[in-house]
Amino acid sequence: MYKSLFSLILLLLVSGCSNGAQLEPSNGISHHHLLPPTVELEIEDSTYSTEQGSYCWRNENSAECLSLASPIEIAENIEPIKVPVNKTISLLPKRQPSQQTLAMTNVESEQDEEIPLNKDNQFKAPKTAGVYIFNYYAIWEKDDTETSGDSSYIFKIEVDK
Repeated sequence: MYKSLFSLILLLLVSGCSNGAQLEPSNGISHHHLLPPTVELEIEDSTYSTEQGSYCWRNENSAECLSLASPIEIAENIEPIKVPVNKTISLLPKRQPSQQTLAMTNVESEQDEEIPLNKDNQFKAPKTAGVYIFNYYAIWEKDDTETSGDSSYIFKIEVDK
């Protein structure tokens, strides 16, 4: 039930920009491949990439939106990162978002939980061994790059005792 509700909420969050419409600039030049900032993880001085989830990214002249599979489906093809119990994990967005949420799904129990991030974009790995899928969702306001949008990122960890 919670997994379905979580997937529905995520779908609703990205549905506003998932029609794939492209706005063409007035000069007739198309700016394809507008991409949101990348987000990496840092665990014990090692850096890991995240999988790109659904996003909608825009500038003054165009927008690019992509609706992908659910985080659970995307995570099926991700090798989990081994992490000690209660270890600090840092999210490293290439550009600090104006809003962000982090949701965690326990693969075994299929229970979802929102995880608070501290001011340094850090959180603790669970205290219980197991495999966990994380969905990081962020919104960026327009800045000096003149781009804005929202995106989700997926990663999977395996907590060892």
